[in-house]
Amino acid sequence: MSPVNDPIDTIVNRNLLTCVPTDTVAFCAQAMQAKGCSSILVMEKGVPIGIWTERDSLNLDVSNLAVFDRPVRDFMTSPVKSIRNDISIGAAAVRFKEEKVRHLLVIDEENSPIGIITQTDVILKHGEEYYLTLKTVGQTSTVSAPLVEEQMPLSEALHNIQNAPQGAVCVHFNDDSYGIVTEKDIMRFVSQKKFPDTVGQSASRPLETIIDSANLLEARKKLIKTGFRHLGVHDKEGKIVGLISFSSILSSLQFEYVRRINTILEERSQALKQSQNSLHLAHKIIEASLDGIIIVNAAGVIEYVNPTFTEVTGYSTKEAIGQTPALLKSGRHDEQYYVDMWNQLFKDGYWQGEIWNRRKNGELYPEWLTITAIKNDHGEIYQYAGIFCDISERKSQENEIRRLAYFDELTKLPNRRLFGDRLNMGVARAKRHGERLAVMFVDLDHFKKINDTLGHNTGDAILVEAATRLINCTRDEDTVARLGGDEFILMFPDVISVEEVTKVADRIVEAFSNPFVVDGKNLFVTSSLGISLFPDDGTDSESLIKNADAAMYRSKDTGRSTFNLFNPSFNELGMRQLMIEGALRGAIDKGELELYFQPQATALNGELIAAEALLRWHNKEVGKIGPAEFIPIAEEIGMISRIGEWVLNQACKQLKAWQNKGYDPITIAVNISPEQVTDHNFPILVQDILEKHEINGHYLEIEITEGSFIHEPDQVRNNLFALKNLGVRIAIDDFGTGYSNLGYLRKLPIDHLKIDQSFIHELFSEQGNRMLVSTIINMSQSLGMQSIAEGVETKPQADYLNQEGCNLLQGYLLAKPEPADLFERHFKPKTLKPDE
Repeated sequence: MSPVNDPIDTIVNRNLLTCVPTDTVAFCAQAMQAKGCSSILVMEKGVPIGIWTERDSLNLDVSNLAVFDRPVRDFMTSPVKSIRNDISIGAAAVRFKEEKVRHLLVIDEENSPIGIITQTDVILKHGEEYYLTLKTVGQTSTVSAPLVEEQMPLSEALHNIQNAPQGAVCVHFNDDSYGIVTEKDIMRFVSQKKFPDTVGQSASRPLETIIDSANLLEARKKLIKTGFRHLGVHDKEGKIVGLISFSSILSSLQFEYVRRINTILEERSQALKQSQNSLHLAHKIIEASLDGIIIVNAAGVIEYVNPTFTEVTGYSTKEAIGQTPALLKSGRHDEQYYVDMWNQLFKDGYWQGEIWNRRKNGELYPEWLTITAIKNDHGEIYQYAGIFCDISERKSQENEIRRLAYFDELTKLPNRRLFGDRLNMGVARAKRHGERLAVMFVDLDHFKKINDTLGHNTGDAILVEAATRLINCTRDEDTVARLGGDEFILMFPDVISVEEVTKVADRIVEAFSNPFVVDGKNLFVTSSLGISLFPDDGTDSESLIKNADAAMYRSKDTGRSTFNLFNPSFNELGMRQLMIEGALRGAIDKGELELYFQPQATALNGELIAAEALLRWHNKEVGKIGPAEFIPIAEEIGMISRIGEWVLNQACKQLKAWQNKGYDPITIAVNISPEQVTDHNFPILVQDILEKHEINGHYLEIEITEGSFIHEPDQVRNNLFALKNLGVRIAIDDFGTGYSNLGYLRKLPIDHLKIDQSFIHELFSEQGNRMLVSTIINMSQSLGMQSIAEGVETKPQADYLNQEGCNLLQGYLLAKPEPADLFERHFKPKTLKPDE
């Protein structure tokens, strides 16, 4: 008798390893390591309530050492899947497949636990050596090897192990050797209460391998000999192409088990003639089968169903017998489908495939069905035996895998891969039918700043809401996808005119002008858009995406919260921006930055009392470039804080140098970015720089813009007061061009309001500008602040400002920005007169 028919009672491991729910995971792991077990049963008051296995250890947070002291009940699998001890080894093999577990609790007739059985136990006792010689390792290992590099963090590798069919990953080392990390290794680290940092430090080396042309029996022997659970599978060139384990071999043997049942069903008529005992045995096997079995006569009337049939379909034996299989008909297949099925049955004697049926409660479900025609001694078909299993869960998993592969997990929008497929099809259709098509690139403005300062949860909420707004602005036939980060991309098929797309762009810009409400806070995140058209701006997907991206960057350069249609000149601008980015990263280290100084004098008598430090950059490759062009790029690539720190250092260093020369001290004003002023460490940085250069804080003035208050106003307020405690002066730059909450402004330690130069330039050309300037001067006086007018170029402008009570002047009328050595002329005498 084949071992496959032996009861599992003959192979069960009766040495049950148990724990209580409050035992820690580290304690349980240590117990499992000591016993050489891959699982531990969690008992409460003598009743098994869960099981913790090596597989479950993958759910631990490797970055949190406190996890080792968490109770095992937080991570156990519950309820425990169990199996009777009188079930056959072959049936157990199928049960493992159905339950999708690697451990089953074995119980006796009184439902008392007596031991644990694993997939490895079954494969070692299955007894199908001949079948193992007929199938190669390559035929069984159909999934490519999960392969990671040695420097990958272990926390990231855990996700790969969880998703790998074999519960392990191959590790590729820099010397081109391989190792492996399995669930067993993770359990070992849990027992040691310490996780290595990288997957390379975690791996067992070297990886034991077997060639893909070897048969399964050789693989099983090698697994037993080495004591490993996994072997790397390599091809004839030595390349790792897969993994094979006891689980892989067991899965292969399950097909053999189904074949055995089919054979039993085919010989059922002969078994009836031979003996009643044989009939009883066959009946027992069918009754115990975990697959549904249905037998119909030659006329198609149901004669028998087993208990699993009732469990899956909901129809009792009494309700099914006497009916036809049409009882289960789902309505999802047309009549030709069934005609083809019966034609194959008559021709070949069997049919196998996926079919949808209907349960008694009306629910549709997919099943894998094998139908075999049973013939009598005369070769006539007198019965049909059908064996089926419910594959709803497998289909659900396949759909989930498909969803993860093609959709963004956060926004549920199509991802880059799915968008690429749709765009390729859209371009092909447009070429075939002579249609137009549009691609729109959408990037959220200043999203990184919000994400970094308010946290990823806030950023995620904004991204989800942004996706909803984009969908609401488009048609059902359009595609809205997320490329990653804060980048979205849209496709508009069958475009009749450019105006169709620009109207959508207007709607999107308008939609993003409204605040995003997150946790009760109003956050403003606008959008910059770029549009390319087929075939005008490209005849393939890559060109259309690239050109839409270039148009989007043009929108950012021209002020954001707008859109641009692609123009070939944008690519040149994009190349220049890339050149600037590359050169800017090395500007500080190469000594390419320099400070110029522009004086600030009293409007009453022209006395020099301060100077603004203005940044200049000299680079041979980039050429002449002003701060207005490179400062936004510095903000975008994350260099603005480093540049700002350099400017503060250089300004204080120069101030000290002038003091050492005996010049009367003046105040140096330095522009500070919103990113710096919202950093809680900024006051500490300023204090360190002042102390380093031995400068009194009174001689340093920090200039910030009105936009600095929009995000994290409380942190900005705290920083300004901390700077004020150091003696540092505070000025609001470009006042009047942005949004200011005057009630909030009144509560801040502001010394100066700087009137934007655009108002000064139009001082006598527009009456409204004179009124606005006078209002700002009067407001600064009422708030106890001084006013500074920027961009003063003529004496009538200076006279008017002095007459209105403006305190300080700055502009070409006094002097242009100059290097430090030339600026020293203003100290002798310390008076700047407009008529000089």
